[in-house]
Amino acid sequence: MLRRDFFLRMAAATAFPCSLAERVRSAVRGRLEIERVEPFVIRIGSRENIVVCRVETSDGLHGWGEGTSPPNIGPVVAQIRSLGRLIEGERAWDTERIWRRMYTVEENSLGGTLYAAMSAIDIALWDILGKHLEVPVHDLLGGRVWNSLRLYTSYRWGNIPRTAQAYRERTAELIAQGARAGKYDPFGPYPEPSRQLPTPILNEVREMLSGIREASPDFDICVECHGKFNVASAGRIIRMVEPFDPFFVEEPLPPENVDALASLQSSTNVPIATSEGIQGHFLYRELLAKHAARIWQPDVARAGGITAMKKIAGLADTGYITIAPHNPNGPVCTAASIHLAASMPNFLIMEEGNKQTAQYDDIFLDGWRQGLGEWRIPAGPGLGIDLTSEFLREYAVKL
Repeated sequence: MLRRDFFLRMAAATAFPCSLAERVRSAVRGRLEIERVEPFVIRIGSRENIVVCRVETSDGLHGWGEGTSPPNIGPVVAQIRSLGRLIEGERAWDTERIWRRMYTVEENSLGGTLYAAMSAIDIALWDILGKHLEVPVHDLLGGRVWNSLRLYTSYRWGNIPRTAQAYRERTAELIAQGARAGKYDPFGPYPEPSRQLPTPILNEVREMLSGIREASPDFDICVECHGKFNVASAGRIIRMVEPFDPFFVEEPLPPENVDALASLQSSTNVPIATSEGIQGHFLYRELLAKHAARIWQPDVARAGGITAMKKIAGLADTGYITIAPHNPNGPVCTAASIHLAASMPNFLIMEEGNKQTAQYDDIFLDGWRQGLGEWRIPAGPGLGIDLTSEFLREYAVKL
């Protein structure tokens, strides 16, 4: 460094008494002791099953989290209250300690309800830390890797004829509206207990996908299967979709049998996506070791919150696996997913999820003006959201 530059920097430092070090010390002085954890169920659009929680600290700050996991509503609310009593007096700073404590104390009852409640509380703690430090959550997670997030639309084809022509025309409309990728489940209701896919439905889906591909060679087709099928049917589905070059096929098999999923993935170059229902980060080890899927879809409201999601993304990155966050839930989950995705180098694409977003303008501090092709990243402190007392009076659901 030149001598002149050195003295200029020293002069600048003395001109501003509130140095970075002093700001950090001031921030850390806030103990952020947890005083209250309160769950709510809110109505968003036509849905009345969005489970959120508010965590309040001794410093007067509060944060919001979400643990939506339908159809479980009452059990998740009860579990949030139980965990809230457990962590009263803890510091919101200690996200790792609190996560591990919630996990180990409740280890005998591990399952979706517990992880949904843990997720809600963990997300709220990260929201508090961002607000306290006056930075967005993605800055706490390593900063932005992406300046905007690629999006796939969810179920926007609507109730149209199951023909190539109808799907070609509707896809052209979506592309004109800005969509560049989209997902839907074309297979209909769950099949018989055998999990067998009828051949007529397979042929219908072939026609529908051909229409989408005819609309554009560049539109990324995401095919949802909801884990409904047996190995034989899943193999037929994979072979049928290959000519249409889908972006991914989601859960052609249930997620419990990793060996079956790995065998299917090894049989094709079509990326298989899975993991929306996997709780915690520990169970991803086998998914990675057996190369069972090329795209992971953890859900921040089910997997254990932001603390667990960062570990899942890091583990995936060691296997060159990309992350497409599962996001069919409410606004707090969406905000947390956006901040996580912004900080992930192996982020692939975001699920649009809920399309009934009229209330989001009242929740996102800088409004909700997202498109069909990409989403911008909130710049406000914390998650960039708040649910005011007025909002809760209007939209809280009584159990």
